[in-house]
Order: sequence, then structure tokens, then C-alpha cells
Amino acid sequence: MSQVGAPIAFMEHVSIIHTDSGRPIVSDVGFALEEGHCLGIVGESGSGKTLICRALLGLLPPSLHAEGVIRFEQTDMLTASSEETRQLRGTGIGSIFQQPMTAFDPLYTLGDQFVETLGEKLQLNLAGANALARYALALVKLPEAVMKSYPHQLSGGMLQRCMIALTLAMRSRLVVADEPTTALDAANQYEVLQRFRRLREEHNVSLIIVSHDLGAVQMLADSLLVMCRGRCVEAGDAESVFNAPQHPYTQYLVSTRLALICGFRRVLGERNVHA
Repeated sequence: MSQVGAPIAFMEHVSIIHTDSGRPIVSDVGFALEEGHCLGIVGESGSGKTLICRALLGLLPPSLHAEGVIRFEQTDMLTASSEETRQLRGTGIGSIFQQPMTAFDPLYTLGDQFVETLGEKLQLNLAGANALARYALALVKLPEAVMKSYPHQLSGGMLQRCMIALTLAMRSRLVVADEPTTALDAANQYEVLQRFRRLREEHNVSLIIVSHDLGAVQMLADSLLVMCRGRCVEAGDAESVFNAPQHPYTQYLVSTRLALICGFRRVLGERNVHA
């Protein structure tokens, strides 16, 4: 568990290097995430957002390695053994990635996959894993019938809720969500973001949300990291960054977001006039 006042996740001077060429893909990134808070990481595709998350999770591919300081609670993620980091994933750090349709094995029911994962990670017997799976599904307002469903039988939004349920069941203290709403329609996007908000409010879970959608990040984040071409160009309190961005790239992102909102409002206003 994290010490009182200590960040639950911490990075300092972190660079992610291509092992063969020595070329940095991500350079000198850092943040400190307090327990129960949410960090938003935004930026264009290829800016290094996902690599930062994978470095924290201990999931960088063999062709890349991280340098600097990366800690989850009291664990040094760069010196921990592969078994230590594997055990932390799920029980300490939960991950919810994009493309919910590919998050589960299509050959097995959700119930089979929940029970196997919970049994292995939490050392539960069959009855205990079954009971915990049903309880977790109820927390995200999914019926027990989901246990007998195959992934293709559920919508993207329901599969996202299944991932959140599994994260809750494994008592993850930090959830890393990488583009969690990309494959969803607007209604399901809002529903999933509300689930993340409840994770924080009801379970004191810390969050890292990675997205190119500033609206999604603005809804959840306390602090913000803006990535561009492998570097952090701006960081700080989310409200301050959104309201008074300092870097030209951040200003571009925020102004683009505002232009989209104004455009939607104009279209909706015209529709109301002609209705």
C-alpha cells in the first residue's frame, strides 16, 4: 500500500529508448499521481502516450526499454522482477485498453474468463471466484446473464463495463485507461466516463486516462500531461491548462476543441430553428 501523502504512481526523468538504435522514443517525462486522483495524458497519435502507460505497467516490448524512475506505490517498476510486475497487474494496477471487442477471448464465455482470472490472481476457489464475479458485475449494473455470454454477444459499452467490473473485483488501486472510449458511440462514451467517475468517488481508485478526446479528459482529470512528439510540452493542474494553455501545441488542442463545440452548437441551433 502507498504511504500517507506519497504518490501512488510516480515517474521522474523517464525516457523510453529503442534498444538497438539507442534512439529515444519518449524523452524526460515525469509526474506524481496522488491516491484517488486522475491524471489525463493527451496528445496526437504517436506522441508517446501509450508507451508511458506500458512502461508503468511493465509491458514495454523487448525492442524498447525505459530509463529513469518509475514507481507504483513502493515498487520500483524498473528493477522489479517479471513475476512481481505480473502480479501487480490486475491486483494493484488495472488496465483498460481501447477496442473492447478484442479485450476478451472470443472462444470462452465472460463467466469462464472472469472465474479463471479471479481464481488465479486472488487465489480463490471456484465458488469464491463465481460469487465475486457476480458481485462485480452488479456493481456496474450488468445482469448475471452476462456470465453465460460470449464477447460477440455484448455491445462495446457492455464489454467496457465488464473490464471495469473485473478491475473492481481484483481491487485495483490504480486504473490505466488507454483510449477507453475510442470504439464507442456517444451514448456509450458518456456511460463509460461516468463509470470511471464512480470508480473514483465510490472506491477511491486512482486513474490515468489517455485520450486524444479533450472532452473526455476534461470530465475526469485533476492534472494533465500534454505530449507532443515524445516530449511533455505542458503539465499541471487540468483546469489551469485547459483555461490558460501556455504552449502553442496545447493552445492548438484547446482551440480546436472549442471550435468543434461551437460548430456543434451552431448546427443544433439551426436544427431547433427549423424544427
